Amino acid sequence: MKKFLYVLFAAAIFAGCKKDISTVVNITPADLSHINAQLKGIWLFPIESQKIVDTTGKALAPLQYVASPALQFDGFSHVTIFQDIQTKVEGTYTLSTTNGFVYLDVTEPDGTDVNYQVLFADGQTLKLVVSQPYIYYTNSTPVSAQSISNILLKKQTGADVNGNIVRVVVKSDSSVTYSVIIAVRHAALAAPADTSIILSNRADMKGTFTYEFVGKEGDELSIDVGGDYTKTSFYAFYNGIPMAGNIGYDYQEIKTTTGWRVP
Repeated sequence: MKKFLYVLFAAAIFAGCKKDISTVVNITPADLSHINAQLKGIWLFPIESQKIVDTTGKALAPLQYVASPALQFDGFSHVTIFQDIQTKVEGTYTLSTTNGFVYLDVTEPDGTDVNYQVLFADGQTLKLVVSQPYIYYTNSTPVSAQSISNILLKKQTGADVNGNIVRVVVKSDSSVTYSVIIAVRHAALAAPADTSIILSNRADMKGTFTYEFVGKEGDELSIDVGGDYTKTSFYAFYNGIPMAGNIGYDYQEIKTTTGWRVP
């Protein structure tokens, strides 16, 4: 049962592809209870990839990596939504099943409701997908489309609790190259902004690059990514919870500006 949802998802796809196979995946209340027990805890380092498709499934825009919250489930019906290290809201959640699939419905206090399909869950990894209506503009012409987001989260470990770890993740389309400079200005040094310490400087990178360091209170994080920012994005986390701040876009460059501080 540890990787129960993966089996269900695979079986459902198989059944959908083989029309002459009448496979029925029956998910019981006991199964949902087991899944809920797996959900209990804090899920960190959210990575969300988003694609926009038309009604035929054709991609209308390049794959984008966008911000997504960390989540904490209490095992009953309450969820804490960590938008970033400064912002969290208390919501509710329910689990349900339809046609052999499992759904996680998260509702915020203002009524905002997101219905995720659960693709996979075990003691370490949670994979969700959500599809929502989207209006895409071709020049000035609106086109009815769908936004499909795949979200990956990792279960909190002991190192995430008190490690004071800042993690930077840069992700790109595998067809493009980028450079990345990660720097930090230690508030305790009371140094001018132009004396930031460069921690990592890489060039000709593709795919995913990850860098970690131990953060100190008041540290100001600086990330500068050179490349096609329509195909390249970055994330920053403190103890697994998303950091947030202002972002600047220049020609072939995306970078942090203000607000990226360790609490």
